[in-house]
Formats: sequence, C-alpha cells, structure tokens
Amino acid sequence: MIRTREMLEEYEAKFLAPYAVLSRESVGREHPEPLPRYRTNFQRDWNRIAHTAAFRRLKFKTQVFPFGQADDASRDRLTHSLETVQIATTIARSLGINEDLTHCIAMAHDIGHPPLGHAVEAVLRNLVEHFDHNVHGLKILRYLEKRYEDFDGLNLSIEVLEGLQKHETVYDSRSGADEFFPGKSPTLEAQVVNAADAIAFRTHDLEDALRLHVFRLEEVDEAGLELWRRTGERVEKMSQRVRAVQRTRALIDMMITDVLQETQRRLERNSIETLADVRECEEPLVAFSAEMHEHAAALGEFLMENFYNNFRIVRMINKGKRIIEDLFHVYNDHPEILPPGVRAEIARGKEPQARVIADYIAGMSDRFAIDEHRKIFSIEHRA
Repeated sequence: MIRTREMLEEYEAKFLAPYAVLSRESVGREHPEPLPRYRTNFQRDWNRIAHTAAFRRLKFKTQVFPFGQADDASRDRLTHSLETVQIATTIARSLGINEDLTHCIAMAHDIGHPPLGHAVEAVLRNLVEHFDHNVHGLKILRYLEKRYEDFDGLNLSIEVLEGLQKHETVYDSRSGADEFFPGKSPTLEAQVVNAADAIAFRTHDLEDALRLHVFRLEEVDEAGLELWRRTGERVEKMSQRVRAVQRTRALIDMMITDVLQETQRRLERNSIETLADVRECEEPLVAFSAEMHEHAAALGEFLMENFYNNFRIVRMINKGKRIIEDLFHVYNDHPEILPPGVRAEIARGKEPQARVIADYIAGMSDRFAIDEHRKIFSIEHRA
C-alpha cells in the first residue's frame, strides 16, 4: 500500500496530542505551491533543508574547535545539528507532538552561524548593524538559497520559520523579531528544539573536551558536579574503555527524562489542551525542572571556565576574529576582488555593500575563510 499525504495527515490527526501542530492545519507558505503527493508539508520542509548548500557547509563550520584544529571525530555544526535532531525527535515522540516539524526546526537551527565559532558573530555584529545568526539563518532559507524558478529561498512552512525566529537558548538570545504569529508563544515543537539544543551542546562539548584531553576525567570528578556524580553511579560496573562515552549518554538520558517530566507538569498546571492554549501560555512549557536547571548551569559554568576559555581555544578564537575582520575590511575597501555574484548583488543596491559582504562571509566554511585569507594576505600564496 502506498501512503499518500492525505493518509499521513490522517495518521497525525488520529495519534498526535491535541496540542500538537498538524501538518494539514499549517497556515501555508509565503509563496503558494501545490501540495506534495507522498509527504506532509513538514516532511517536505526538512527534506528541502537537507539538500541545501548552507546545510552541507555546516560540516566545515566550527562548533568549538575550528576546522583542522582537532581530530576527525570532533563535533562540527553539522554533527551538532544532527545530534540536536535526534534528541529533539525523541522528546517530541514521547510528548506526542509533530516529529517532522520538530525535526525541521532542529535541522535548521544553526544554519545561519558564520565560520570559526561564536566569537566571529560578535565581530560581524560590530561591523554591520544587527547581525544575528538566527536572523541570518532565516535570510538564507527565505532569500539567499537559490534552488527554485518561481521564488528565492526554500519557501518553508510558516510554522518552521516561526520556530527558527523564536529559537532561544542560554547562548542564543531572541532577536526581538516577531514576524510570524506575532504576540504568540512558540509551538511545543519549537520549544522542544530549544531544550534539545542545550542538551546536545553541553553534553557533547564535555565529551569532546575529554577525548581531546583539554581537561582530564579527574578534573571533572573533582569539580563537584552533581549530574556528573550521578552518571558515575550508572557506569561504575562498565569497562574503562566505554565509561566516558557512557557517562555522556547517561547525562543525555537524565536531561531528557527531566524535560519530559517537567513539561508534563507544566502542561497540567497550565491546563493545556489545545494548540491555542500553547500559543496563549506565557510560561515556557518545555523546560528543565528548577533542580535540573541549576545542575545544567553548573555544568555550563565548568565548561566555560575549563573548555571555552582554555588557552588553546582562545588562541584559535582570536585567529578567527582576525581572519574575519581582515576579510571584511579588504572586501569593503576593494569590492573588485569579490566574486562576480557578490559584486552583482552589491550593484543591485537592495542592501548596503557592507551587509552583502557580511552575508557572504557568514556563508563561508572555516576552511574557505582560512584559505581566502591566505590567498589575499600571504605573499607566498599565488591567487
């Protein structure tokens, strides 16, 4: 039996929770399109994101270690995004909400990050007004990707665009834009991605730091982190070979379990029965418990002090800042050295030259930015 879109939509309506977003009830897209035959709207959306150049470039964008500065198993923006997808869809499935919409928002949540790490975003923000990776990610998906004859961008469902615009974690502040469903709280699907993102980067950054010997296992044990102590109880009978990885796995499991239990409490406390109830609720519904929030914050503080501010990381961050500043200024002063497509965009005059250049730089991978800097500034390099 071939399952059509209508059958998939009927399955959603029958089995998803009453406060889930149903594909057939989507408000639609910015540009009208015929409905897909064998996929729901949100399945089409995450399929489209998977085929974009911007998504593929995440493979060569820094999570913590810049490209070429760590081993091949270190996380990058792409692997982090995929791990966020896995955690988010696990939570969504357990809550009975729309996995495909959750999957889509999780896949694209980091697509607007510039190369060479978080610090580079601060550089671009100083060079051009209001640069923000969430805003830039939406710009990529709505305008900068060129894959269709009738419109720029991917023409994603409005609910996906809303989830990306309202994405927020402790390290990702909301830009203040409220174009989609203004004045309304984000869907549970979008809120789940916020939680999954925080779980993914905290636990996997810890695992990467241990594997790359940025700090030792004993240092984590001595830090007095309650979550870490609990993971030790779970793995004490395991072999040394798998113990560190299994402790990360235990961390993820504890955090997911806490999010599910706390979300259930908040849904009941706020009498959430419909999607409209979700949108009207001012309190975040998908969140850590107060106890877990405190433990997760302590883990974040340990990572900030011992990993993100490690002298090796700071050295690489400063190199990245220098590369981006140099590229921006040389492009801005000498736009004739830019590729033809970028020069044509400047000539169209829809946006200031500096903004077009910032968008071009933000779309670079780590290795492209490093190589471009070498081509322009190294006397030994022949362009």
